[in-house]
Amino acid sequence: MDQKIHLSIPHPDRTLTVLNHQSGETLHLKPVKTVQALLGALALSPETVLVIQEDSLLCDDDAIDPGKPVEIRPVISGGSLS
Repeated sequence: MDQKIHLSIPHPDRTLTVLNHQSGETLHLKPVKTVQALLGALALSPETVLVIQEDSLLCDDDAIDPGKPVEIRPVISGGSLS
């Protein structure tokens, strides 16, 4: 899968790397403090995605470590068979 790279600020050492598995893009964004701020910047609803940093699932008000990549994965729900 080809991944697109977007740089929104000129210095990559001062960026937050976001792997968006919904779109297949790797983004380099200005660091934000919380998951809620990140999702707001990306215009994503917290009900539609999971935000993961290292091996931890993050909640809306959790802090984001700008030195570590963040993954955004789509929420997939299934119904009951009965």
